[in-house]
Amino acid sequence: MEISGEYLIKIPRQQVWECLLDPNTLKACIPGCESLEKLADDNYQAQVKLTIGPVRATFQTQLSIKNAQPPKSYRLEGVGKGGAVGFGQGYAEVSLDEDENGTVLRYKSAFQVGGRLAQVGSRLVLGATRKIADDFFEKLTQHIDSSSHKLDETPKANNKTSSFIGIIVLIILAITWWLLSG
Repeated sequence: MEISGEYLIKIPRQQVWECLLDPNTLKACIPGCESLEKLADDNYQAQVKLTIGPVRATFQTQLSIKNAQPPKSYRLEGVGKGGAVGFGQGYAEVSLDEDENGTVLRYKSAFQVGGRLAQVGSRLVLGATRKIADDFFEKLTQHIDSSSHKLDETPKANNKTSSFIGIIVLIILAITWWLLSG
């Protein structure tokens, strides 16, 4: 499952790069992050508490920066283990391009889940993961520069239809979860 987006941040690329590597900034912006520790220049350890559909878990997460080309780009790879709930692993390719108005941050990420988490259903997991990624990059760019904004906004679906479909999916998942755990 792939997720992507881009944001305009109205500060120089070098400053954005430094924020992308700062543990305090990352901890403040990662949804559900309870702790984040920098182990080395290119390795972090985090504890993240997430809810995806009916599944709640705390993930022990290892993050590694690969293929760093300061201050242009890097690949962030991560593996999170949530005990009996399952695991998640994936990557985010992040690039920073200079723009006349500041810096354009682009990301493309992909992930996989396993264990009970995979039983939740790919649409729900994709939706939740997309929201987590969007929330992270939105918080991050706002933390760096309060005037930053997403560049690739897509039209939103009808709220009543989306809400109705979401409620039906959650009811089906709750019934499935109850039957499987009982």
